[in-house]
Amino acid sequence: MPTKTKKKKGLNYKQTFLIGFGFMACMLLWSVYNSYVPVIFRAKLTELTDGGSKLPAFLSVALLVNAIMTIDNIFGVIFQPYFGKKSDKTHTKWGKRMPYIIICLPICAVFFSLIPVAATIKATALSVVLMMTVIIFFNFTMSVWRSPVVSLMPDFTPSPLQSDANAVINIMGGIGQMVGFVIGTIATGLVGLLGFTALHDALKAKANSLGQILEVDANNRPLVNYLNGFDPSANKETVENFIESGRDTLFVNGEKVAEKVVKLGANGEPTYVNYTPIFVVAAVITILCLVVLVLFYKKNKANDLSKDVSIEASGGDESKKVKIKDLPITKAERKSLITMLAALFLINNATEAIVPNFTNFALDTLGVKPIYSTLMMAVFAVSLAAFGIPAGVMGRKLGRKKTIIIGLAVIVAMFAVYITVSQLFATNRMFVWITLWIALVVGGAAVGCININTLPLVLAIGGREYVGTFTGYYYTATFSAAITGPILCGWLIGLFHEDYNFMFLFCAIFFAIGLAVITQVKHGESKPEDEEWIKEAVEAADD
Repeated sequence: MPTKTKKKKGLNYKQTFLIGFGFMACMLLWSVYNSYVPVIFRAKLTELTDGGSKLPAFLSVALLVNAIMTIDNIFGVIFQPYFGKKSDKTHTKWGKRMPYIIICLPICAVFFSLIPVAATIKATALSVVLMMTVIIFFNFTMSVWRSPVVSLMPDFTPSPLQSDANAVINIMGGIGQMVGFVIGTIATGLVGLLGFTALHDALKAKANSLGQILEVDANNRPLVNYLNGFDPSANKETVENFIESGRDTLFVNGEKVAEKVVKLGANGEPTYVNYTPIFVVAAVITILCLVVLVLFYKKNKANDLSKDVSIEASGGDESKKVKIKDLPITKAERKSLITMLAALFLINNATEAIVPNFTNFALDTLGVKPIYSTLMMAVFAVSLAAFGIPAGVMGRKLGRKKTIIIGLAVIVAMFAVYITVSQLFATNRMFVWITLWIALVVGGAAVGCININTLPLVLAIGGREYVGTFTGYYYTATFSAAITGPILCGWLIGLFHEDYNFMFLFCAIFFAIGLAVITQVKHGESKPEDEEWIKEAVEAADD
């Protein structure tokens, strides 16, 4: 009588999909935060410092804004690992992770909603202080629940199935990011439907870099005051470019000759864009994600694999933690590792500089409001995500180093093309726009080639025995760049009088130097038999 083989149990996709709502909430908040907070803070700090004139010579508004945008990375390095480990040793009827999520996610959402509310206070100094306070509390509470929410998937998924589960979680995170990028359009439509006409009109109105709403004509073009006897009819092309741009004032030969007219309220004060509806809608969606998580856990807590597992504090780790100089690898491998980490630092300085500066760049250079420029970021994100699998295939077929070099070469070329076109064809806005859209799509695919292959290359240098150690090196390089990149880029932008076009120059230079450095890496291509453990290590690191 033939014996029946036990059918292998596959991944519970419904369960994994529901767990993914936690990561979706996280990515939704970050995409809104990174898109709108730089714009709000830039307006406030510009007003507070009289356009930066009250700041010391070594500081600028752009530098301060970018420094503020690194708080989340600093808090992430300090607090996330702590609360992740603390949740490992927590035992309640709601399991290890849910108490942190249930308590801190709503508090986090409230602080998040208060960011634009603090910006509406007329006393600028008080407004900035309150915004900073709210942002610090938002980042801290986010740090408390982020690691536990990411750990939910391994808690409910057997180890052999975590690869497939991680893909589902990342898809949910991508959905959250996409929702965040289009939330401005969603919120604008909602406030219009609910009859909040003033908010609706403000969100759709043209504004200057201070966030002040501009007076426009019947064709929705900003009205302009001409100063010092400037004759617009004799300077038609210059004036036309100024009106179409996002700049607030026009200078000719160092003299201010024109400025866009700001709309005044009944009290004679300028009226400002109020981003509160966008943040509130995002916070409400986040709370709904929490409701889904709570209902899921209540129904499925019996499937929590970690509920009976006790993780005690110990003095060490399963992975050996040693200094680079003490690693049992050859001198050539050690050189490759140091070179690769240097390249990673340079590359991530560039990628991390784009996030906090793109909406301000679009506002200044293209005259595009944040609720629309975030759609451009969405195109970049979709391209990056879509090229994830092809980039992995290229890494295995062509080699990881070659694939990274191809990605870097393409993205440097894209930056060079855009910078050239934007300078030589500044009057042909349509051509500049088309070039930028192409650069966003191609650039997203190029960054995919880089991101997918860097960690596996680093891990392959160390081998299976030092996975934890080499993952630590990798994240030290990337997290350090996440802090220095925005600050250095902000310094450069400020150095050139708040010209956000220099963001592209900064990124192009760092990508180009990273490309030159990575060509000197001589190790890191794994053997076919190493692919499985490298894949598992990458997925564990992503978790």
